[in-house]
Amino acid sequence: MIYCYLTFWNSIRLILTKQIVMVRKRNIQIAIVEDDKYYNMILTKYISSICSKSFYPHFEFTIQSFQNAHDFIEKFDKSVDIILLDYYLFNSNEDEQLNGGDVLSIIKNYHPECKVILLSSLSDPSKIAAMSSQGLHAHVDKNISSRNRIGAILQKTLEGYPAHVG
Repeated sequence: MIYCYLTFWNSIRLILTKQIVMVRKRNIQIAIVEDDKYYNMILTKYISSICSKSFYPHFEFTIQSFQNAHDFIEKFDKSVDIILLDYYLFNSNEDEQLNGGDVLSIIKNYHPECKVILLSSLSDPSKIAAMSSQGLHAHVDKNISSRNRIGAILQKTLEGYPAHVG
């Protein structure tokens, strides 16, 4: 009788433990908008490596990369949490050239909560200030230490997201 009682409570404890473990992880969607094919590939690989289960076990990540603003805007929706955006975006297939400031305006009008990180060689302080007033989350100069700065900004940004959904 005591054995049945203990087995019953062990089964209940096991069920409760499994329910706690089965809480859904928060999916963080990251988009990279960079026209330089080589830099886009390196940046995507780097973001994929730092946004892993070993660093952030409570999150799942979806990372998409785009080589021009038009392709990004066509696919952009409110599920994107973080965007790494170049300022100078050249697209030979489009008559209308959009820069990072144009893209930021579109993003913030449609999805104001989205965190946009400008990753660019833009050195005009007035343009950076204008983008900051539109809701730019951070600005990173493209240089040798860009990756370290991006990693630090992503870490701080992810601390603001709840680890679990529901």
